[in-house]
Amino acid sequence: MPTATDISVLEVVEKFDTAPFQVVANAVANGEFSFWVGSGISRNAPSLGGLIDRAIEFIRIRAMNAATESVFMPVLEEVLVLARVEKSAVAANLGVPFVDWPLSDAIRDELWTKYSELLDIRVQDEEADYVLWDAVGIREAFTAPPLPDAPHVCIGVLIMEGAVRSIASGNWDGFIEAAVDRLTGGAPGILQVVVDPDHLRDPAARARLLKFHGCIVHADQQPALYRKFLTGSHTQIVNWPHNPDFAAIRSAVTELASNSKSLVLGLSIQDANLQGVFSAASHVHPWPWPCSPAAQAHVFCEDHIKPGQRSVLRIVYGANYNPNIAAIEQSAHLRAWGEQVLIALVFNVIEKKLCLLMELWLAEIGKTGFASRLGSVLRNARNLGASHAVDNRTDFVYRAISLWSRALSLYRNGALQDGPDTYQELSASTPLQLPTDQNAKAAGLGRLGAAIGLLQSGHEDGRWSISAPRSLNLVDGSMTKTSVWAGAEPRPLFLVKSVTEAINLEKNGAFAGDKAIVLHGDDTYQRVFAGGTTARRPRGAPGRTGRSSTRHVSISHLVETSVDADDLIHRFSCEVAL
Repeated sequence: MPTATDISVLEVVEKFDTAPFQVVANAVANGEFSFWVGSGISRNAPSLGGLIDRAIEFIRIRAMNAATESVFMPVLEEVLVLARVEKSAVAANLGVPFVDWPLSDAIRDELWTKYSELLDIRVQDEEADYVLWDAVGIREAFTAPPLPDAPHVCIGVLIMEGAVRSIASGNWDGFIEAAVDRLTGGAPGILQVVVDPDHLRDPAARARLLKFHGCIVHADQQPALYRKFLTGSHTQIVNWPHNPDFAAIRSAVTELASNSKSLVLGLSIQDANLQGVFSAASHVHPWPWPCSPAAQAHVFCEDHIKPGQRSVLRIVYGANYNPNIAAIEQSAHLRAWGEQVLIALVFNVIEKKLCLLMELWLAEIGKTGFASRLGSVLRNARNLGASHAVDNRTDFVYRAISLWSRALSLYRNGALQDGPDTYQELSASTPLQLPTDQNAKAAGLGRLGAAIGLLQSGHEDGRWSISAPRSLNLVDGSMTKTSVWAGAEPRPLFLVKSVTEAINLEKNGAFAGDKAIVLHGDDTYQRVFAGGTTARRPRGAPGRTGRSSTRHVSISHLVETSVDADDLIHRFSCEVAL
């Protein structure tokens, strides 16, 4: 079995097709899971080691200054005791920066697991959080953050697709908020961020982010209001369950742990206050074992289940834990890091929705027999996409979102999306809600699913290849299709809902090169132009003559007039391969 580091996104996607994680993926898609996230998903946040370095250097400088030595030398000595280093071992180095000390690595490593104790060291006559606020300089440390990583962006996508409604975060950074802002173009009503109790009374949004240990973005902007919520020291963590400032947020996160399943991403749950949340929740509404046919209620995305996470399993399953240790831990341990899991979940949610919308459409026109074959190739298209999520997965996610949103905007609107960074969601409805989502069905997204499946079928059969648009220009379409015969030229391929979108594209010069292939979801073009230039009679000579013309193909017409799925695939290939 591959490690959490080695496992690919495709392998995680494949895990979601089989037990025990198929039911987990289905439950995530339908909004049954809350996400519990920690520092493990924020690789680009200031590193813990870097924060330790900043704190020690700040203290060292003042300990070596005659004017402040009396206050800060005892503080430095307390740091060294915590790091299990004798002062005599570093006495000769006190005059040089901490990073240049021969023992700096050993000190940093020792303090890595004692970070809360480091933050708890006090300075005479200063605020209790002086080490964090001044020595670490937490505001400056988080200044000018980089773009959100793949995990934050994928969480944003899953929020927009209605799969994630609640997130409990121990992270101070603002990466999830930044990702949602980027994906939505700053649209309101998508994410309700909760840092203090009053935020719980803000207007509801599509999802709620509970930042139970505070937020550096809020604290930096309004320190008088939000500095007190930054929780990191040992004393703060111990007092958190009893601190009245957190009473309402404690209630909110306890409700999450009680009433929704938990997908844990980059969060060790080593702190007693969080373990206490799950304990309180288990007394309010215990989680059953065995859980079948429902999903396991606590899933940890780790290389190995960590001690704090195992404690949660023992707490929530109580007397049922010991007789079922292997079964509980096997179903609770998804051996992959949050990054791979979240990307895989995005692929899974989109494919699941497209398949369902396609099935609903096929049922409406009496072609349910086509669903199995088309669903199979649509899943293959999902897997093909997931197989490309290698190397720099953040770059992959940004590019994939751009290409997908481009294609979906062209299909829906006959135009490019307003912003290149925004995400075009299929629907905010979950798969369970889609059958009654008239807007999603009216958008013709089931036909889009069929078109993608048919294109994938031709790719698998070796009739053509499908690749990204050759440029960002409108004339290069949703994607590029290249037949396999010698001398075949790449042709821009457009997916459109109806003739309205096609006319809009033509009006804006999208088909100026006279090489485009236009796949229509409905059959309006076929009916309107049945007596003139049609998909089956292009204006120029087709085939391998070296000449091309814009070609229009109706997915709806082909499906409705085909005998079975094999006939449909054959006829589609003949239409598109010309």
